[in-house]
Amino acid sequence: MAYSRKTISNESDRVILEKAEAREIFRSWETTKSNDFVRARLERCERIYGIGARDRVRNYLTQMKVGNLE
Repeated sequence: MAYSRKTISNESDRVILEKAEAREIFRSWETTKSNDFVRARLERCERIYGIGARDRVRNYLTQMKVGNLE
């Protein structure tokens, strides 16, 4: 049996965590207007949540900027 450290037991947990990360990044960006901070945090998301997380979190950030997501 192959053991992988990157198993995803519950997909919805990842979605909730990524949305929370996006909220934190968005509110910090509103306060500081630091694009370097946003880039660094998106790279961190990729390391923590796996491949494609940067794009998913960026999508949530866009939805927040438009007003479709709180």
